[in-house]
Formats: sequence, C-alpha cells, structure tokens
Amino acid sequence: MKTYIKSLFLASITLLVVNACTGFLETNPSTSVADTEVFKTTQGAQSALYGAYWQMESGNGGANRQDDWGYPTHLMTFDVCGEDMIVWGGWYSYDYNYWGHTRGDIFKASALWRFYYRLINNTNSIINYVDDAEGLQSDKDYIKGQALALRGWAYFHLVRLFQHTYAIAQNMPGVPIYLEPTTDQTEGAPRGTVQDTYDRVLEDFLQAEGLLQGFVRSYKNHIDQSIVRAFLAQTYLTMNNWEKAAEYAGKARQGYPLTSNATYLDGFNDVNTPSWMWGIPQTKEQNMGDYSSFAMWANWTRNGFTFQCFFLSNPFVELFDDGDIRKSQFGFTWDVIYTSMKFRDTEDLTGSIVFMRTEEMLLTQAEALARMGKDTQAKELLWQLQEMRGAQKTTATGQDLVEAILIERRKELYGEGLSWFDMIRNQKPLERKGNHISYGGAQQFPARSWRFVYQIPNSEIVNNNSMESGFWPQGDQNPFDGVYNP
Repeated sequence: MKTYIKSLFLASITLLVVNACTGFLETNPSTSVADTEVFKTTQGAQSALYGAYWQMESGNGGANRQDDWGYPTHLMTFDVCGEDMIVWGGWYSYDYNYWGHTRGDIFKASALWRFYYRLINNTNSIINYVDDAEGLQSDKDYIKGQALALRGWAYFHLVRLFQHTYAIAQNMPGVPIYLEPTTDQTEGAPRGTVQDTYDRVLEDFLQAEGLLQGFVRSYKNHIDQSIVRAFLAQTYLTMNNWEKAAEYAGKARQGYPLTSNATYLDGFNDVNTPSWMWGIPQTKEQNMGDYSSFAMWANWTRNGFTFQCFFLSNPFVELFDDGDIRKSQFGFTWDVIYTSMKFRDTEDLTGSIVFMRTEEMLLTQAEALARMGKDTQAKELLWQLQEMRGAQKTTATGQDLVEAILIERRKELYGEGLSWFDMIRNQKPLERKGNHISYGGAQQFPARSWRFVYQIPNSEIVNNNSMESGFWPQGDQNPFDGVYNP
C-alpha cells in the first residue's frame, strides 16, 4: 500500500503518555490516537502533549545512535556543518565532512523527515481533539496553543532542511502539509510551495501566541508565549521581514536577562539559568548519556566517557578580541587545535541542554534593526553584549554593521545549533580555512549549493503517490549537487 503513512507513520501513531507531575516519560502508551479515551478529558490531553514533548527530546527511538536522540542531536548537526567547528573522529564527522549526509538514500534524511512528521502527527491529534475534552476552557487553550507551536516549529524546520531559504525559494516545492491525524488509509500530500509552508508556520505560531496568553509553564522544556514569540522572530528573520523580526525578538526576550560572565564561564549545563529561554533538564534515569553534546566537546572535564571530538577552527578563535571573556574558555591542545570549555557536564552527568537563550533574541533584534537602517538602535543592543563580554564595541555602519552582528552571533552562540541556518539564510558560501584542512573538513561550497539542502527520502518519493520521481523541476526530488541560481 503506497501511502504516506506506510512510509512514515506506521510505527509512530502511538502517542506516549507522560506523568503530568514530572514532564518525563512513563511506560503507558496509547494505541491509535483516534481510537483511545485519552482525549476525553483535559488531563488526558495534557498527558498526550507531554508525550509529544518527550518525543521531541528523545527522537525516533534509536537509543544506540548518536544521530537519533531527538532535537539535541539535530543542534549538533546544524553546527558541525558550518565553518567554525571541527569534528575529529566520531559520528558527526559524517556531517562535518559532507560525505553525502543530505542524500535521500542515506539514513540522515529519513531520520529528520520521520522525526518532524511524527511530531506533527502527534500534535495534529491534540489540536483536533482537545476542543471536545472535558475540562476548563483555559486548559484546552493552553494545551492547544502548545501543540500548535510544536507543529509550526516542526514545519519550520522541515522547510529549511528540505529546500533553499525563503528569500529565493518562495515558489519552489516546500513540504507536504498535514492538518489531520494520519491513519493507514491516509494518502500522501504533494509538496506544495515554500510559501504554502511558511503560511502554515505563521498561522500556527500566531494562533498559539493568542492561546498561550496568561499561560505559566511548569517546566522550561515546555513552550509558553515568550517561546512562541521567539519562534516568530526566527521565522520572520528567515523571511527577511525585518520589522516583524525586530518586534517579536524584542517581545520574546522580555524578562530574560543576558547571561552573566560568571555564568557563561561556569559552563552551559543548568536549565534554571535566567537567560535560558528554552532547554531540557536531564535526570539520572532519563538523559542522553554518552550521546549528549557534553560527551562530544573535547575539554576533558566530564566525569564519564566522552568521544572528545568537537574542536574549534583557528580562524574562528581569531575572531575574539583580547580581553573577551569568551576567549578565556579556549585551550590550544597538543599545540595543534583549539578546545572549548563552553559546554561542560555536571558531576553526576545530568547537565541540562540549552535550546535557546535571550542572547539569540537580542542579536536577532539588532540584526533586523540594522537591516532597516536603524544603526544607532542596533548598536545600542549590540554594545550591551559586547561591553558585558569585554569585546571591542562595533563602530561599523550599514552593511558592515550587519556583518559585524552576524560575526557576533557566531561568537556568542557557537555550539547552539544556529550557524548553518545563518549561513544558508544569508546565502553565504561554506569557506573553511585554517586547520580545517588538517582534519578532513576543508570543503568549499558556493552560496545556494544544493549540498545545503536535504533530499526527500527515497522511500517517501516511492510511497507517496502525490510525488513524482525525478529531480526538480521535472520531478519532486531535490538535486544533490550543483548550485541553484534564482
């Protein structure tokens, strides 16, 4: 049966039910969502929502695969594909070296596709059934708002991973959109356009923003109105809608102070850090273990096994000024390569994982203002961060100011999953220099290279009757190589 569900969801229509007191997994799964009692009450719907959160964090169930542990592993992939990190051995060298990881017949494309569509399927169930649940209207609104935010977030990632950036690709094929829970009879949807996908993303986020008015989350791995506004800022920035990006970044960061220098130097491992907007705690029973980012960064501080394979390139380290406290975290190991102390696990190996900090929103707001020609306002924001870190204050104007802000994003946010998307949305080439060449990562790709775009998984092309085989523009498959010239 060549249906979409056969390709993607046959094993994932199970919804994980989670204890409402802890926010973590319990072994009480439901069967097909449409057939269960779970949505009769808001308490059941809340459990289903916690299941969706857990799936986002834990991935597709590949507990022995470094690439299949959920969103934290995606963040690592997004960074190692950029210019600043070096991967010396280990699993992520596959992504770092561009050994074909974006091909449709390689597992990575399928793992990402399956992960985000599985999350979409689970949130579709919540969105479609929670309105009829017994319980307070406010509870229904808060549950639905979070589910809409997760669905929009999943589509936002899919469209950025499986197509070129919005500014040049609005009319190109996007990704299939599903708004109903899938069954084994669900027929595959066509790709639509990138514009269709962004319209869906914005509609979900804007509806979620309204529904989450007044919602106070119990756990920082959950989504409240500030996180939805941050999602909107990210989306508008990618769409080059500078006015909206600045507006929503400013709204999102309200109430979140900048990370103090002392906290920055302590290592990023505490979800209760005031500047952390979104992140996940880990416990002894439920954590990523040796597959977390803490096990990848080479700094020899972890009280347990580490792969010790993440390093930094010489040209990146040279971007930091003398006196910048961030520079003090670097070590020149074996007189050949730079290490970083930014990410260090706790003594009991339960360090939290950061998803978003207020610094991202400040720099997003500054970039958007600079692109609108509001240099003075942009520099006022940028200087707040630079003065705190001990970096030289930027005096540039115009496009040079924009470039300075982009460099500051790299310096402040490295290792947090943003560098690759920043490179792609700004249509920049991949130009690795310095000691990349010594460690097999000296790849050079021009701007708008198809190597930055994942192919649709081959199984999806085969099983989805709404997709045509063959490469775009004749078929639905993305090219693997070459350059897109709009």
